[in-house]
Amino acid sequence: MTSPVLPFTEANSKRVASLFRQALRTAFDTSLKFDAYRDKTIEIRRAFDANKHISDAEELDEVFRKGEAKLKEWKHPDPYIPASRPGGTKYQRNIPVARGPLVPGPW
Repeated sequence: MTSPVLPFTEANSKRVASLFRQALRTAFDTSLKFDAYRDKTIEIRRAFDANKHISDAEELDEVFRKGEAKLKEWKHPDPYIPASRPGGTKYQRNIPVARGPLVPGPW
């Protein structure tokens, strides 16, 4: 369990930004069409804007816990991975050619 983060601090801003990015990625993984994704991002932004006034550290920590639980609940079992990133379909597809002899032995 993390210690409560005081509101309006840099640590709080980083935690909010991280949670927001995770929510957007999760929304991208679960929606197949851009229109649906865009609608979901607007809903996510509204939810974050509705809670930006919170100044009580305990209430803020509770909102973070609920948000992280919701992210865990909505996590997609097969998330989208960009093709050239590790785990993607094109990652290390074109491996450089070996410079040594391909077949060992005196040729």
